[in-house]
Amino acid sequence: MGRFHGSGIVALGIAGAFFAAAHASAAFTPLDARDQNVTRAASTVNDARINENTLYCLTLAIYFEGGSTGESEEGQRHIARVVNLRAQSNRRVWGGSDLCDVVFYNRRGVCQFSFACLPLARRTPRFGPAWQYSQSIAIEELAGRSEVHARFIRYYMNPALTPPKNACRFRREFVPVLIAGRHHFFREPLARERTEIARGEYDECRQATKPKSKKPVKSAKKPAPKKPPSRVATNP
Repeated sequence: MGRFHGSGIVALGIAGAFFAAAHASAAFTPLDARDQNVTRAASTVNDARINENTLYCLTLAIYFEGGSTGESEEGQRHIARVVNLRAQSNRRVWGGSDLCDVVFYNRRGVCQFSFACLPLARRTPRFGPAWQYSQSIAIEELAGRSEVHARFIRYYMNPALTPPKNACRFRREFVPVLIAGRHHFFREPLARERTEIARGEYDECRQATKPKSKKPVKSAKKPAPKKPPSRVATNP
């Protein structure tokens, strides 16, 4: 059955369920009616061009980076493209040429795909419609049948879930290419573009540097002066 690399070795315990489901049937139930067109990807993993380990790792990335959170088909397809292109780039900083190494790449405790650093229980997929949906997209990407035309995207972020400090770094280091679903996708800048984007003004950068408003300090109330005990006159 092969092996997984790096942190991905923990996935071996659940890989069997994936392979059984994949070989049993490629038909799946789309998430909703508007995604019926995804059924054209319903095919088994018998395609000789697709390695089962590679398919599992790419499906896992698509599922946790977008599929399990209700990301659109378009968004998931572009996520798949980024992961695949990083592996094809064969760069050490991204984990090399093996797609599983890329998905589970961990440098000094920081994973390039955040789900890979989650506890095992939180990154174990539920093998239902959402998983099969992501799997079908992975199959088309690996088989070269994806309708995504972007060839240079290497980064993405979900602005709604990205802290302003990190979003500011994205804006100042990478060139925006497109928005697909909830994610923004970027490419690396050309040499002549670096200075321009680094000096750009971005909302996320203003939010990151905005001083936090201090809550007014409540003044302590002074205790009320104690009244002297009343003296009662008594007859001698």
